[in-house]
Order: sequence, then C-alpha cells, then structure tokens
Amino acid sequence: MNKLTDKVMLRHGAELNDRVVMAPMVTWGGTDTGEITQEQLDYYARRSQVAGMIITEAAYVDPEGIAFKGEIGVSNDRYLPGLKDLAKTIQSHGAKAILQLHHGGREAGVYYDRGGIPVVPSQMDFPFIDYPVRQLTKEQIHTIIEEFAEATKRAIDADFDGVEIHGANHYLLQQFFSAYSNHREDEYGGTLRKRMEFELEIVDQVLETVRKYAKKDFIIGIRISPDEIHGDNVGFTYKENQAFIKELNKKDLDYVHVAGNFVKGFEYVPQGAESDITILYKEVLNPEIKLIGCGSVFSAKEAEEAVQEADLIAIAREALIEPDFAKKIHEGQEADIISEVSPEILPDLKWTKTLTNIIVKGEGVTGKHAQHGYVQALPLPNDDSIKQYQGDGFTKRF
Repeated sequence: MNKLTDKVMLRHGAELNDRVVMAPMVTWGGTDTGEITQEQLDYYARRSQVAGMIITEAAYVDPEGIAFKGEIGVSNDRYLPGLKDLAKTIQSHGAKAILQLHHGGREAGVYYDRGGIPVVPSQMDFPFIDYPVRQLTKEQIHTIIEEFAEATKRAIDADFDGVEIHGANHYLLQQFFSAYSNHREDEYGGTLRKRMEFELEIVDQVLETVRKYAKKDFIIGIRISPDEIHGDNVGFTYKENQAFIKELNKKDLDYVHVAGNFVKGFEYVPQGAESDITILYKEVLNPEIKLIGCGSVFSAKEAEEAVQEADLIAIAREALIEPDFAKKIHEGQEADIISEVSPEILPDLKWTKTLTNIIVKGEGVTGKHAQHGYVQALPLPNDDSIKQYQGDGFTKRF
C-alpha cells in the first residue's frame, strides 16, 4: 500500500519527500512585463511545505503566448534574477521546484489586448474567442520548439529542480494534438501520429537541453489533459491519449501529469471507458515514468486513495486553502488539515491581491463581462463565507 509520506525516487535520481505535489495554479501576481513580484514570493513561501514537489504557475516561453494577466516570463535572460528567487523560495523546506513552461496559442487573449494576433495550428473560427488568430508557419513552429529548449536552459540556470512542459488545458500544445483545432496537412497534422509531432519534438529538445546543461537528477515532466470532448467537438479521446502516452514511453521523462477533470478529478471516467482516467493511463505508462493524478482532493484520506492508483497526487485548490497540507501529514496532524476556506484564515493564506479579488469578488470573470487573462471560475469549498467581504469592507478587513 502506498503511503503519502513515502519518499519517491524519480527516474534520474531526484528524491521527493512524499507523494504530494502542488499543481500549477495561476496567481495573476506578476508584473505586466513578466517579472516575479514579492507577493508571489510570499505566496510560494507560505506553500513551501505544502508538498514534496511544487510546480509553478505557467511561465511563457514567448510573449506571443501570454494567456494570463500577470503571467511570469521565461522568454528572456532578464527574468533570471526573479526566477532564481522563486526557485530558492520553493526549495526553502526541501520541496523540489518545477518551472512550468507554457505557450497559450489561441488562448493568448492578453497578447491580443497588447496588439498582437494569437497563433494557432490551423486557421479556423473559434466561437468561444472574440479576436482573430493566425496559423503558424513551419518556420514559426520550429522557433517555438527552440523557445521551449531555451526556456529549459533558463530554468537550469535559475537552479530549478526541473521543468514541466504544459501540454494540457487547451493551450498551444494541446491545440496541435486536438483533431478539432489541428487541420494541417504537413508533418504537424493530419494523422494522429502527426498531431503528436509538435509536442514530441518539444520533449526531444527539452531532453537534449537537460542532457547538455543540467545535473543528472534534473526532473522532466509533461502535463496532459484527460481528454478533449465538448459535445460534438471531439479533439481526442482517452484511447488517443493512450496512444500518445505510448509515444511518451519512448522518451526519457520522469513523470506524466494528468490534469484533473474539474468535477471528478483523478476519478473521472471518460466516455466509453469502464475505469477512471488514472487507471487507464497508468496501465499503459512505462513503469519508469511516474504518473501524477490531479483534481478534487481536499483531505489526506482522499489523497491516500489517489496514490493507490497514481504514483503521486497533485493538489490544486486544496493547496490554496491549506498551505501546510504535507507538513501536517508528516507530523501526524491529518485531522487538523483545513479543507474549507473562511474569512478567519484568509490573512494567513498569502494569496496575491488579484487572486483574492477573483475568488472573493469574481473580479474580471463575471458572466459576459469576463476579461481576457482570467479563469472563468474558481470555486472553493465554503467560498460563500468569504464573498460577503466585498468592496471597501473587504479591503479594510484584509
């Protein structure tokens, strides 16, 4: 039986203090030009004991891929001082620090607001966005692949313990894998295998960069979505994802991280399947590569159940609520783990100002008035208790 407090050895020799991972979550706390701020460092410092491995929020490898207000940058050497501070902050109590590498593709609404036209695999109309897009040329695709490699080198120079390639959540890498959004007729589209090519080439370039510049135990992971089915729009099924995982098995990865279905989390059962997504992907994954399950875990008991299926479990919203999640488990204080937000604990959570405004006020994400660069919903257990604190009342109290 797997225990949450088990030490876990990854493929290249990195040892994790436990089976708990903090999932990447946007704080909207960076500057408009991508620098890391003190309030972000305070946020991560408060969570430095939340898990044995902490994956940062998305960091853009190219300014054309900025999808969030306050998204941090890794596209230029000028970001190195802040990235070094971030890595050191996360590592302060022994957690491994993983920088998530990201390109928003069509979701880069912030880039559009700044005068650009977001890029896509194939030119088409997307009914859920309100701005134009442009199809990438092969030369531009090759440039982006190289940008992931360059970003990896910066993560190494900033003393991170690893990188996670963001291939999930409808961003550019998933857009290439999706039959809904990729209609190319060259080597980057058409067949299922060709739709994988962009991601696989990024993986290869990241791995090559790590082999050249990083310590032997540097961690390399990739995050994928469980599937992409929205009514009649089918991007890929779990079976196609299994085929993709079999291709990833040929790569020298440390882990595959499956983004959780927002409602069912790691227990999500996809259409036409008899097992949940974690079991389905674990059974085809190379045993040398660890599987991270994710989603809808708010207690030690739920996390313990999750690691009977996955090797590691990533907590997201629970990490917002309980910054001492893994610390309390190590100390035998599971009963003291907080699983609901409340006004009383807010000051201790060190959320960034914008994150606080989004959760408490719904700022930037309300109905038809949602702005580019914000997530549409972020429900937390018992969040009604904090939504009464709005306007000046909220500002004065917290």
